[in-house]
Amino acid sequence: MNDILYKEYERRMALIDELIDENDLDAVFFISTSAQTRQVPVKYMTGYTLITRSAYIFKKKGDLPFLVVPTVGQQYNAQMVTWLPEENVLCGGVEIIDQKIRELGKAKPRIGRYEPNEVSVGLNRQLEKIDCEYVDVTYEFTFKRACKSEYELECIRETGKVAAASFEYIVKHIAPGVSENELIGGAEGFLRAHGAQDMLVLTRTLKPHTFITRPTRVTVKEDGMFIYSAEVGGENLYWTQLVRPIFMSHDAEPEAQQILAVIKKAEAAAVKEFRPGRTISDVAAAVEKVVADNGCTVGIWSGHGMGIDLGDGVNIGVPNHMPIVPNMILTLHPSVIGKSDGLLYGNTWMSTADGDAVCMTPEYKDIHFYDELKALIK
Repeated sequence: MNDILYKEYERRMALIDELIDENDLDAVFFISTSAQTRQVPVKYMTGYTLITRSAYIFKKKGDLPFLVVPTVGQQYNAQMVTWLPEENVLCGGVEIIDQKIRELGKAKPRIGRYEPNEVSVGLNRQLEKIDCEYVDVTYEFTFKRACKSEYELECIRETGKVAAASFEYIVKHIAPGVSENELIGGAEGFLRAHGAQDMLVLTRTLKPHTFITRPTRVTVKEDGMFIYSAEVGGENLYWTQLVRPIFMSHDAEPEAQQILAVIKKAEAAAVKEFRPGRTISDVAAAVEKVVADNGCTVGIWSGHGMGIDLGDGVNIGVPNHMPIVPNMILTLHPSVIGKSDGLLYGNTWMSTADGDAVCMTPEYKDIHFYDELKALIK
């Protein structure tokens, strides 16, 4: 492990120890799965990405974590890539966690859990048999990770470059008659070839353009449009997202073009609120006000966090009153519906101490016509 990685590892372990102290815990027991949006604890605390199934991580204050994976193959792979010593990567299941909790030597020890409601009924029944008190620290763990380190920010910047390059691939290959399957399949191959470890690449060619989906056999039309949404987990494990509409002609989909102008106003209003002293709720409310003032409605949520996993545990919505801190990362993608059409457009942003949020995906954010993009991207 190089010095930069070692310092990052030490920082994260100190953060977990603080979490244990501040919540009067005896240890933390977190669960990750291989599914996108459910990978946070294991990736954050060990640097290992699950291949399949679930994995557990157990840590008491001052000690190295134990990673428990479900197969011998995953144990072998994890020992090759994680920053934990080999003896701290174990193969097994809940019985190992039960043993670790018993080794604490306390009656009803307090054990911190992350996203306990995401656990299957069967697994919960097993966990209920362990003699301890579970404490939900989902919010606390999420908020503690909100201020990204310079190492994490650089990882997100690097992933952003790959995501932008994949959009350039789209521009080079898009043309009337080309299908969504061809374009998105090619972009996914491009991303994988350039080191992406994970991705969710979606699109939309037909009305309503608000609701991106997996690609189909539908083809691009001369007077139509194509939406490219790339959520990408890079070679460094960190995620970013950009959403780019491409209008195939300057008079294509006029209502969608009008809605794009509304989305950009909403994004600008959200960016003004994305500063220390405000909350995620303020960001969401700013989007909703602009959208309503322009006679439109919000289709789905207005975005989410980004970091070690897709979403990073943060949803942008009015009920979320999490404070904004410097170096927090949000993807703002207001989904807006008009009278007969809609649109999705978005970028990933970083808050700063001085209040001026920085766009982490600036490439082609204001160029949306096919001919103009083709002139720039050869």
